[in-house]
Amino acid sequence: MARHSLDLDRRGFLKAGAAGALATAVGGRTLLERGDDASPRVDPGTGDELVKTVCTHCSVGCGLQIAVEDDTVVGQESWDDNPVNQGGLCSKGASLTQTENSEQRLKEPLKLEDGEWVRMDWDEILEEITGRLNDIREETGPHGTFWCGSACHSNEAAYLIRKLAAFYGTNNVDHQARICHSTTVTGIANTWGVGAMTNNNNDMRNVDVNLIIGHNPLESHPVAWQHFQEAQRRGGTHIVAEPRYTKTAAAADDYVHFRSGTDVAFIYGLIHHIVENDLHDEEFIESRVMVPTWEEFRDDVLPQYDVETVSDICGTPESDLRDLAETLADAEVSCVEWAMGGTQHNNGTGNTRAYAMLNLTLGHAAQEGGGTPIYRGHDNVQGATDLGVDAGNTPGYYGLDEGAWEHWANVWTESPYTSGEISYDELVDRFHDTELMEKNGFTVARWFEGVLDDQWEIYQPDPLRAAIFWGHGLGSLSEYKRVREGVNELEFIVNVDIFPNQVAELADADTDVYMLPAATNLEEAGSATNTGRQLQWRNQAVSPRHNARKDWELLCQFADHLGFGDHFDYDEVEDVLREINLGVRSVGYIGQTPERLKAHQEHADRFSVEDLRAELEDDEEIEGVQDGDVYGLPWPCWHDEHPGTPILYDASLHPAEGGMDFRSNWWDGAVDAVDDGDDPEVDPEDHLRDPVDPDWWDGDGELEGVPQYPLFTTVLPDDPSEPASLTLPIEGALDEDTSVADVAEALDEEGYDVDLERYEDFTNAQPDAPWGRGRARMKAWNLEDEIPVHREPAVTPRTDLVEEFPCNERVEDHWRVELDNERVQQENIDAIDDLAEVGDVDPMVLTSGRQVEHTGAGAKTRSTLGTASRSPMMYLEINPDVGVELGVDDGDWIVVTTPHAEMVVQASVTERVPQDHAFAPYHWSGILEGEALMENYGGEMEGLEPLVIGESINAGTAPAYDRETQMQETKVTLCNVRVADDDEVPELSDRQLQWQEQRINRHKR
Repeated sequence: MARHSLDLDRRGFLKAGAAGALATAVGGRTLLERGDDASPRVDPGTGDELVKTVCTHCSVGCGLQIAVEDDTVVGQESWDDNPVNQGGLCSKGASLTQTENSEQRLKEPLKLEDGEWVRMDWDEILEEITGRLNDIREETGPHGTFWCGSACHSNEAAYLIRKLAAFYGTNNVDHQARICHSTTVTGIANTWGVGAMTNNNNDMRNVDVNLIIGHNPLESHPVAWQHFQEAQRRGGTHIVAEPRYTKTAAAADDYVHFRSGTDVAFIYGLIHHIVENDLHDEEFIESRVMVPTWEEFRDDVLPQYDVETVSDICGTPESDLRDLAETLADAEVSCVEWAMGGTQHNNGTGNTRAYAMLNLTLGHAAQEGGGTPIYRGHDNVQGATDLGVDAGNTPGYYGLDEGAWEHWANVWTESPYTSGEISYDELVDRFHDTELMEKNGFTVARWFEGVLDDQWEIYQPDPLRAAIFWGHGLGSLSEYKRVREGVNELEFIVNVDIFPNQVAELADADTDVYMLPAATNLEEAGSATNTGRQLQWRNQAVSPRHNARKDWELLCQFADHLGFGDHFDYDEVEDVLREINLGVRSVGYIGQTPERLKAHQEHADRFSVEDLRAELEDDEEIEGVQDGDVYGLPWPCWHDEHPGTPILYDASLHPAEGGMDFRSNWWDGAVDAVDDGDDPEVDPEDHLRDPVDPDWWDGDGELEGVPQYPLFTTVLPDDPSEPASLTLPIEGALDEDTSVADVAEALDEEGYDVDLERYEDFTNAQPDAPWGRGRARMKAWNLEDEIPVHREPAVTPRTDLVEEFPCNERVEDHWRVELDNERVQQENIDAIDDLAEVGDVDPMVLTSGRQVEHTGAGAKTRSTLGTASRSPMMYLEINPDVGVELGVDDGDWIVVTTPHAEMVVQASVTERVPQDHAFAPYHWSGILEGEALMENYGGEMEGLEPLVIGESINAGTAPAYDRETQMQETKVTLCNVRVADDDEVPELSDRQLQWQEQRINRHKR
């Protein structure tokens, strides 16, 4: 493959620098980060006790220990035997003590009224907020509110906010996953079963060849890189395919450039070369993929993406495409790894499906070192997604249809952990009508359209009147100027958070805002699910500081004030997890009981770093830990003695040890189509795997392809107080002597409504996962693009390609608001010509991404001394040639113009970006189009402003969204740059300017 334009010496220097940065990031013991001479180090050994917990930033799930003295966090210590991170922490994790003790935290409940922040006591403010919410519910209907949960919540709090929204009566509830991995969930679930990482961080040690596309792990998940490095030591290869030469590219083994927003074409070019040269795995495809969908893709779609055509679309040399395709095909096993660089596009669902299709074509799915290591962002974004903080789902991906609501009404009635009971009909009454109860709600991506109701038609009876943001930073949203308008059109806003975040910055003086101080994750107990589907328990280290309250307790207090507290009267947070164990059967949140999670935490030293399995000595017994358990019991974990599932769809293991085939997701739909007299796209038999005789199977005959076991998602244990005990369908699935037909007959005898005829042919007694034994598919009949195709970005430099590869057409009701990417694309067809008139250089493709020191919208890390001082500057990366043409150097102020905003930032001149691309981090706010937004930090809010502020790049990103999920397109638009005039430079604090000067000087050295 062709190298980046840098010479090898320069590349070697960068690679060495990346390795050095990693050594710092994952060193052993960690103390308080030193911001300046006035910030003393704290010796964690002075604490009275060390409390094990999990980092609250990215989704790696790093363990650490908090040093506590007199109910105060005084430092932190490494947790060396945690198998996920082995004690390592990045700069964010190493600064947790400072976050906990930050003076920028919200300390008291506040209300912004007539331009003044007024302190209120908890009872008074809760009574006022919930009284207004009940007024909206009665006057307009519950659809008049929007509830935004958080990827930073524990599993328990995430579950409770979705339950709270259901009892209030609305599906207008969502969280950050909408704008980070909703396209992954939809794309991958519609390829082979569920939309999650197929493996885990530690499995990256086993890769032979790893294609990293749309992910920069050295900055976004740095501690995980130790496992990538181990793969390299063993001969593994990491290849980065990106528009930008990232730190990860410098540390990887090779790099391939392509134009941002052309992922599907890029991947199809690889597949085309693989198939054309018979390098694909025909045997794997024949046995584990729906063959008709493969043949249609191969024969009708793939010929349009030959290497020459793809090279033109992507800007990638043909030789690079061919070399990369052959490297992947020659590998013993390869994987395709991505994060938000692949998802945040108007064609994001198509991107993620294409990545999986490459993996299937090579036959490298469903095995160690293979599959799709999909890296989530926040610490519990996987868990919050699984537990239904989603405008289109109830907990566990049950959907919104009548069957889903009947299941949850049953769970909430049968739960022994609360005193309430509710029927399906009573739930309908909560929503006021069935149509809204079964209709996707407004999402976090476009909630503001439900308030403004001006540019786009909305599809619910009334506009939104109020919004509750519970742990979500608005700076992460695109169309940030319209977000500001939406904030100030609401009747009132409730903001529950650790720091004031963007609500304080955006609200006008005459807007009613309630600020409620939340406890940190160190101040309350609960579980979190990392990117590898592993659950870890967080112990409460200290009592909530100031007058903050725990999320889960505050949610229950909201419910009580709203009139349905009998469904939220839990005795302890562990009971919330037990109710999750009872209800979330679909993806196996069953066996991860509080007792088992705590035992895994306590005995982490018993688990192997290599495969995460517990290794107990002969005759050793540890309550809650079994020999062979996988650390964190990654879902699905089907019962209280199941070890968890380390690798999804790995058929080389017995189901009792975490083995399974692809999920039989679509078989029922195909049978229904046949029964209704329709012509199904694929015969039902094509959905099920052909017979197979794996090495572990010593029974009679072969294992046959079977559908999902009937009612396994809804049948509850006989004793709900034992929520992780085996149910009839799950026990039957795992039992070697029971068939699907046997389970159906047994359920019928128990009085369940089962279609016996549907299952009568499946009489082979065999062990299976409850998901059945199915096939993956290349074509999804329920999606707009049944087979993914390339679609140009809404704002593209290649307008000559728009006619052949346009955005999707208008959709009337897309999560309750009109969507028309094609219109947006046509409105921006002359963008590159227009931008040529307003800047001092040629227009560039603008993309965005992460910094290692900051998380999400940045409210937490920009208010923490260690991370704020390490990274005190919002910047735009431009190529040195562009810098020379502009006459600017690092730190000089420039104006970045896109078709949507004019932003004032500082320059970062670097060879990371090619001359036709620019890059900006998205963690910043406090400045909007050059205007500093700190006026609201007065009175009772004085002193709570972030330590560092900067322009929000999301003011200038494209107003386009994924057709299937409403994912925002933040990874590609166009921009131009000019030097800022003196009167355009925003005012910054002396402290921030001092830190910036230090950073710039370090960079120049």
